[in-house]
Amino acid sequence: LRAARNKRLLDSLGVNEATFEGYLLPQEYDIYENSSPNEVISIMYKAFRNFISDSLKKKTNLTESGLHRIITMASIVNGETNKKEEMPRVAGVYYNRLKIGMKLQADPTIQYLQPNGSKRLSYEDLRIKSPYNTYMYGGLPPGPIDNPGKSAIMAAVFPEKHDYLYFVADGKGGHKFSRTYSEHLTNVEEYRNRIRN
Repeated sequence: LRAARNKRLLDSLGVNEATFEGYLLPQEYDIYENSSPNEVISIMYKAFRNFISDSLKKKTNLTESGLHRIITMASIVNGETNKKEEMPRVAGVYYNRLKIGMKLQADPTIQYLQPNGSKRLSYEDLRIKSPYNTYMYGGLPPGPIDNPGKSAIMAAVFPEKHDYLYFVADGKGGHKFSRTYSEHLTNVEEYRNRIRN
């Protein structure tokens, strides 16, 4: 964790952020047991840059500031679902909210603020004063909240086009999406009934 915030290492790899968070590509790596933290971070960051260059820079005219926004969005999508096929739809929901000035209200951004790791969130947690609290502050948080994988990054670049604004867990590992708040409340009640039984 110290190495991920090492200014000298960040500068040496040309990263203009305070940390490598969001910029280390999760995938399988062959790494020697005695590799230093700096070596491991360098390997993961180079894999990230190669993926961005190969997969995105050729298909989009992505700037570095645009990349930071994409990685931040991808990290939220990554925090919401493990289902790769669902990621573009989740990204679409968040972009739809941004488009109309609605707060993202993304639970993973609140989980990120928990000092002892993930937990069941309370209403008190939603009042944490932090620019990462997307229930309290509009727009994207200042930076990524995890290291998103390739599928989440691609979903943030190529979100599904739809008019959904809400989603809730379906109790089967995925989510149920809705266009209106009243439809969403019905889905929430269905979910609560499912977990009660």
